[in-house]
Amino acid sequence: MLSKEQSDIIKAIQDLQDKLINDMDGKLPTIFKDLANQVIEISNEFSFDAKERVANLQKLRKLKTQIADAIVNNTAYQVAVKEVLTGFKEIKKLSDSYYSALIDGYSAKSELYKQILESNIQTTSDLLLGAEIRSNFDNAITQVLKENIAGNTNRTNLQNVLREFIKGTPDQRAYLERYVKQITNDSVMIFSREYNAVVSDDLNLQFYTYVGTRIDTSRPFCDARAGRFFKKSEVEAWASLGNWQGRFPGTTKTTIFSYAGGYNCRHELYAITKSQYTAAEKRGLTGLR
Repeated sequence: MLSKEQSDIIKAIQDLQDKLINDMDGKLPTIFKDLANQVIEISNEFSFDAKERVANLQKLRKLKTQIADAIVNNTAYQVAVKEVLTGFKEIKKLSDSYYSALIDGYSAKSELYKQILESNIQTTSDLLLGAEIRSNFDNAITQVLKENIAGNTNRTNLQNVLREFIKGTPDQRAYLERYVKQITNDSVMIFSREYNAVVSDDLNLQFYTYVGTRIDTSRPFCDARAGRFFKKSEVEAWASLGNWQGRFPGTTKTTIFSYAGGYNCRHELYAITKSQYTAAEKRGLTGLR
């Protein structure tokens, strides 16, 4: 069973993960409201004279870069992403303290573990500020503009369509908001899990507990494992279970430790000692629920 110190550290990590994910999510409506205004201003360059349709489409091609730049150059969005990336460093510190509590004499291998941190920061930065988010934003907005400026519409209708597409509605969050939220969630959780996986492999630890934050969208895969204790070989075997709901493509017996339940999963595996596993086994807490 986990010691109080281990449980407290895991709780601190979960609280930080939740804060990073929820803070970004809370800022998105304001960010995308501003982005809607920016794109609407760009759209003012289009004419709604039917004779100008070809010229509008040519102009749209020239404006693609300006549209793509709107999101990555948004100051509030840049600050929000920076806060997430800074949080990775805090997760690493807390994770190192977990292994110090678990293993006497534990000392983080600075170069190896630093590389894991920097690699994940760069990957997440690329996803949220690089070509992928630019492409998603640009392609989606460009398609909306193309469908409208080539048809029968007017400026007011176009502005309403853009505003609804970018900001969403009271009943439906915008696609781009949902995309950023998922990328943030998965990036935070995958980094935390991957760091744990690298350290536990380095220490040759063979037993784990599956813990995390249960959310409304938690899936049966996680519900059957949360709070339970497993041998490493059992965890590796999960990758052969087939395509459960939410499973990440590329889930293998190695990446299962980083991917866990898949998209939007808020659970992860923490290494434990053999004696802790044995204590859990005596209490009937090992294996699937």
